[in-house]
Amino acid sequence: MLRTQELGDADLIVSLLAEHCGKVRGVARSARRSRKRFGGVLEPLTHVRAVWVTREGRELSRIDSLDCLRSFAEMQADPERQAACAVLSEVSEVFAREGEADTKSFKLLGSVLEALEGGLGAWVTVRYFEYWTLRLHGLLPDLGHCAGCGVELDPRRVQRVAAGAGIRCGSCSSGGPEGLPGLGQAEREFLELTRRLPPAKVTAAPGILGSGSALDRLLRGTLESFAERSFRTYKHLRAATVAEADRGLSR
Repeated sequence: MLRTQELGDADLIVSLLAEHCGKVRGVARSARRSRKRFGGVLEPLTHVRAVWVTREGRELSRIDSLDCLRSFAEMQADPERQAACAVLSEVSEVFAREGEADTKSFKLLGSVLEALEGGLGAWVTVRYFEYWTLRLHGLLPDLGHCAGCGVELDPRRVQRVAAGAGIRCGSCSSGGPEGLPGLGQAEREFLELTRRLPPAKVTAAPGILGSGSALDRLLRGTLESFAERSFRTYKHLRAATVAEADRGLSR
């Protein structure tokens, strides 16, 4: 379950990521009136067993039933985790294709949700998901060569990253915007761990994952560049993590 949208006085448009069918959008009739019919399965990112009917010539399917297989609602009482889940939902819906099975993306979403529920940090979860979404869709920038001139990059040196424009060598980044964040050893180590390990085992050095970081520009920037849109949910994740940091300082 990715998200729901109100339709008329009683119905909901339900957006699903189906393991063998890709994105499915359908109407759940009277879902806002009858809690008995759909119960608590309409919470974001609930893993459900769904039955729907698709009719030729109609944009939306008819959702006949939804049965809960696993709920992630409890962990979303935490603002950081709820905000991270909102990012996962939004990105998944944009990159999922209707009628095209994508079992790897389906399993990726399930694995990061389990890791987040198990205590993985919100930003680690999101960056891991971004990296593998890009990789599974063939969009991950070349980490070894300059996106401008193609020269091989020295991994021992800090490289500059422009949002949605890949990694740049010193020559190609000179004369560009001032203050571009640098992709250094700590960032490369995180990317290598993300490439090799399941999400629950990935760690990151402090301060390299947040908004405006080199990894933010490299990963989120590439996603938004390809999607030709800004994802709205990241601002909620930024706000939630700042609020949590402020609470920690006040204790």
